[in-house]
Amino acid sequence: MRMRLAIGLLASMCLVAGKPPTKQVRPARSTSPVLKADPTVALPGAAGERLDPATGRGRAIGPFGESRTDFQATLMPNGRVLVTGGSTRTATSEWFDPATGRFTAGPALTRPRQGHRALATRDGRLILLGGTDPAAPAEVLDPGASAFKAIPGAVFGVSAEAVDLDEGRVLLIDGQSGAIHAWDGRKATSQKGTLARPRSFFRALRLKDGKVAILGGWPSDARVRGRRPAPGTDLPVEVFNPRWSTLSTWSRLPRPRARHQATLLEDGRICLFGGVGADGETPVAERELLDPVRETVTPAGTLEGNGFPAWAEAAGGGAWFLPEAGRQVLRCAGPLDLPGGKPAGRLANGYLGGILVPLPDGTLLVLGTCAFGDPMDRWDPRTRSCAVAGTLRAGTRDLGLLPDGRVLAAGDVVDLVDPRTGALTPLGWREDLEPLLRTLRPVPAPPGPPPFAAGQVRAGAAVVALDKGRALVAGGSQDGEPSGSLEIWDFKKKALAPAGSAKIRRSAPSALKLNDGTVLIWGAGKE
Repeated sequence: MRMRLAIGLLASMCLVAGKPPTKQVRPARSTSPVLKADPTVALPGAAGERLDPATGRGRAIGPFGESRTDFQATLMPNGRVLVTGGSTRTATSEWFDPATGRFTAGPALTRPRQGHRALATRDGRLILLGGTDPAAPAEVLDPGASAFKAIPGAVFGVSAEAVDLDEGRVLLIDGQSGAIHAWDGRKATSQKGTLARPRSFFRALRLKDGKVAILGGWPSDARVRGRRPAPGTDLPVEVFNPRWSTLSTWSRLPRPRARHQATLLEDGRICLFGGVGADGETPVAERELLDPVRETVTPAGTLEGNGFPAWAEAAGGGAWFLPEAGRQVLRCAGPLDLPGGKPAGRLANGYLGGILVPLPDGTLLVLGTCAFGDPMDRWDPRTRSCAVAGTLRAGTRDLGLLPDGRVLAAGDVVDLVDPRTGALTPLGWREDLEPLLRTLRPVPAPPGPPPFAAGQVRAGAAVVALDKGRALVAGGSQDGEPSGSLEIWDFKKKALAPAGSAKIRRSAPSALKLNDGTVLIWGAGKE
């Protein structure tokens, strides 16, 4: 009613002034959808996210205060998670607070560490060792302390392991020298023995009878300074008896593997899975069961494509499992239940060197180095040159144009793509954005299939219409090798002309023409 009165008053004023009332023209309503970033979805490149099994989706968490790779994350008695190391330059740590979902500065380490081990003891302390070159003492964070302090005595190199024993003692093993030390939490460490075969990137596991099994790895000098291990580097299982400080060696050899997982089953047997073999590159697909009583090694099926899976024991029994660079977390009864298990939820990203930390509220903290998807090139028809246009989120399946020309990248998560900078803005999960995806413009097809002669165009090449008479032909493979070649097909002349080359060579690329005439080219490939 107030609006009608205001319009009537305006018309009366115009008539009094001797002028006809001006016609009110409403601005045209924009047909472009308003796109807002979803702050609950982890950004591509995030250091991790938090999985809520109740919703089945990962949720964004705050970023690290600094870049970290090959770090450790440990749930502490105060309910927070302490992330340690991951840098060769700074000796820092960070607290993750489940109540806020953010990271804050943590206690200082005595030295930078990367690729180290962390052990939370029964009395609430946190011990760090290894991950340094040259070798350095281990260090400990006492409950309530504001900084780590060095543990006097032994030094530990790049690869080391720690095992919590009975009566407040801790066993510390230096892979480089093979020296086995014990620490009672008060005095300096004391050496208790030496491995028959020193090793790097091994596992140490406390058995049900209190003994400690040393499992897998490479000979200690194989990876110290970036060298690859020599072939045929089979290492025996060694078992240390803390009570008598004695070592025994099994006659049966498990297959070579390093940086693997080792877990103790309820029946006392050990399951080894994951890791890479003697060449340092090939994932070990075979699982093995080790019987400490009979000292036997038995094959137990395969787990393909999981050199570095993430694994954590779950509260109430069972375990959490995340495949290497995978985005589907599984809840399983144990390693023999894999690759089965019950899906617990999806992550927005995949992670390399993944770490799973079960939190007291039943959620799961997932950390690691983010795995990216396919790189993009952007071809400019004016200069006939390509420039790198960023990298897509892992799992992206399609790119498409909105009516206003904006670019969407869709997989399980939908991102808005800035073709100029390659920046990705998460808009949400795909199933929530289906109405938006239905507005994508169909990609214009070339006017009929180009009549290429046999062998004239590489297999798997992408063909995208530029206008009514031309199409861009990108990539493909020839003689099994991917190509970065770009050519323009003239439908009238029925001929190909060079149009530059992509930065990335691809066997089966995809291409999308943008409103400004440039073309995005993406897909797996190599430089």
